[in-house]
Amino acid sequence: MSEELLEESVISLVDICNNIYRHVDRSERKEMSKADVALVETYNLLADINQKNLDILYPKRLKERKPIRYLALMNNLTSEYIVEVSKEVSDDNTRTN
Repeated sequence: MSEELLEESVISLVDICNNIYRHVDRSERKEMSKADVALVETYNLLADINQKNLDILYPKRLKERKPIRYLALMNNLTSEYIVEVSKEVSDDNTRTN
């Protein structure tokens, strides 16, 4: 029962992440709304959670897992990231900054 529920959760989180990824405006611009920033942070958090869930369901995948694809937002006037994350995952499966 728990594995089935975890699998359902993974599917739901993938759907949510796909929806955010397809629709969030990631273009460089001078101002970002709080909603844009929250969406990117939410996507990144859900991506981490989903990877951990997948690692539990499929422990053999850890050896071949690709880095998580995170989102970031950049201010085009200052070229500074508003939301910045690394695209690499450390050995202990936590996001590196």
